[in-house]
Amino acid sequence: MIQVFRMIKMKVLEVKPLQKKKLTVLLMEKEYNEPFDIADPLSAANSNPLHALHKPSIGFYKFLENVVAKVNLSFATEELGMRSQKDFFENTMLAEVFKKSNVPFFSVDIDENAVMYLKTDIDKKTEQRNAVLKALDNLSKQKAHDSTERDYLIAYGQSLQLEIEEQEREINFPIRESWIVMGILDHAEEITSKDEVTCLHICSPEHIKGIKKLLEELNVEVETAKLSKKVISTKAEMPSSSELEDWLQSMQIQVKPVIGSASEDSPYLLFYLDTDVKASPFDICMAYDVGYNAVIPYENVTPEDANSIVQDALLSRGPKGVKHTAFLVGGKNAERAEDVFKAVKDAMFPPFKTSIVVDPAGAYTTAAAMVAKAESALMKSKLGELKDKTCAILGTGAVGQIAAVLLAKMGCNVMIASLNPKRVDGKEHAENMARLLEKDHGVQVQGVFAPTPAAKIELLKKADVVMCAGVKGVRLIDKEMLNEVKHIKVLLDINAVPPFGVEGIELKDDMKEMMPGIFTIGALTVGNLKHKVEKEILKEARSNGQEVYNYNIALPMARKLLQKTLFPKQTLTLSYTPSTGSK
Repeated sequence: MIQVFRMIKMKVLEVKPLQKKKLTVLLMEKEYNEPFDIADPLSAANSNPLHALHKPSIGFYKFLENVVAKVNLSFATEELGMRSQKDFFENTMLAEVFKKSNVPFFSVDIDENAVMYLKTDIDKKTEQRNAVLKALDNLSKQKAHDSTERDYLIAYGQSLQLEIEEQEREINFPIRESWIVMGILDHAEEITSKDEVTCLHICSPEHIKGIKKLLEELNVEVETAKLSKKVISTKAEMPSSSELEDWLQSMQIQVKPVIGSASEDSPYLLFYLDTDVKASPFDICMAYDVGYNAVIPYENVTPEDANSIVQDALLSRGPKGVKHTAFLVGGKNAERAEDVFKAVKDAMFPPFKTSIVVDPAGAYTTAAAMVAKAESALMKSKLGELKDKTCAILGTGAVGQIAAVLLAKMGCNVMIASLNPKRVDGKEHAENMARLLEKDHGVQVQGVFAPTPAAKIELLKKADVVMCAGVKGVRLIDKEMLNEVKHIKVLLDINAVPPFGVEGIELKDDMKEMMPGIFTIGALTVGNLKHKVEKEILKEARSNGQEVYNYNIALPMARKLLQKTLFPKQTLTLSYTPSTGSK
């Protein structure tokens, strides 16, 4: 809980995290600060001529329409400021945008009774300050006056003014921002039909930082966007007032979002248990990138080591500190990593239970990225559903094994191929691999030995989707093999070290038709998604999302990331159209 502020005959300010509901808030920065003045609201609303510009521009409206059309919003909010509820909802283009798209739109701001209560003390100080100003004015009219009295009056007046400004700042920022956040959370809580809720909050620039920080402290995922506007005109010089219409007709407005990412200030520790002799810097860098304050690597870890490491780490932090602690299990040997993972899990007990990520040498997140990317690419290209396809996995390492498991669980017909021509027991090895996957994961796949071009061609002919998960720097498929293929194929490669796994494939291929009917997805395309999946998993583990993150979690997360569109990243260009009867 952040803050509790109780007042008589007034709504209670009680800001606490949502229970069993994931909230994402898109903070869209307005082009101006919504007027708000607790000391003199009438003056704030009417006296400043610049308040005529305190309206969203046409560029803002157009971009907002674009966001609403592309993002599946649960509801939208905006601070009320000095406006009445009638002014907020009626005859405003902003409300019309949401109404047209059937997106519930709410005002959120500090409670009116809270404002009246808080204003009482400020009014007293304002009255005293005004009395000081009046006394100073009277002194200035006297021909001879006591300079000491004047100096003390000035000092007292300055003190009062500083107190007024400090109280106004306190109300306008931490207190008011807490009310705004509570309003957002309350509306999210009211949506009982969804476990995941997305809100668009239109926010004054001066409140972006505070509201973002409050939301993140409450485990809310936050993304920010600020519009960048550029006025383009064929006329080089600014016009005179008589030439304004002509200048407007020559003008275009470019609008694009400057998108920010979430950040968190709370300290988190990640204990990295690697079964290899040297811990990989890859995962350590990833963990720091998503905001862990410290990553503590342990190398050559055994299940026996894991038990003592876990209990020492958790018991030293206490039940509250456990929520700021996570474990990552890695290493090139997937079987050893799974044994260590089991030991880590068994070492935990309530209330000393926290998140565990298992991703041997990135194999689980890579396999999930391959499968999700293939699934998405087939659908977007209207080539059918992956679950109905025959898939060939070239390589029996950890990536190949888990890709085979994920595909088989989807319902695919799966072949996993051992390719090493030096393996004398290749056929037996491939068949044993299939039996192992059935024993450990409950899936049925076909183990195949394909050490020769002819054997690989037979695989290519049978498969609709081919995933190359071999050793880096080793070519698995050449163009001569592909020339033998007559039907549409999708080929994915995870080898980013030349020569690539498929001859002719490029790192950034994303369903490029390399040959007639042969579509390719390159290693960087898969790798970029894998990178995002691992970052998202580490980020969720940091916020204590759930206890175990493995390949079963990685696949739906990869799918979600492929579908995830928050603020669209495009530039809008708007042209001025003069109204009928204009010059």
